[in-house]
Amino acid sequence: MRNAEILSWIFLALAISSKDSPVGFASISQIADGINHSVPNEKEIQNSLTWLKNHGLVLKLKNKYSLTEIGKEMFSDAQNTTETLLKMWEHLEKKIQLKLQE
Repeated sequence: MRNAEILSWIFLALAISSKDSPVGFASISQIADGINHSVPNEKEIQNSLTWLKNHGLVLKLKNKYSLTEIGKEMFSDAQNTTETLLKMWEHLEKKIQLKLQE
């Protein structure tokens, strides 16, 4: 998978799993598996969360993660664009690709 594809996959999994409260790796991994039918490895999750945190999309609270207000807006925009998970993932991938190019 390409970098933007992995980042957006983990971002989408976090957005879905942390809807009600911050979550850890296990919850993110379970949702990611449901999205992509593949379990992300720890390196993919850690690197993605670090990048997302460094770009203001994710908050880290001890060992748990949630979206920042900017991250919530980005996810909401993806939800408003389409109703399917794969299309949301594609939408988020395009947004993250733009951030990678900044």
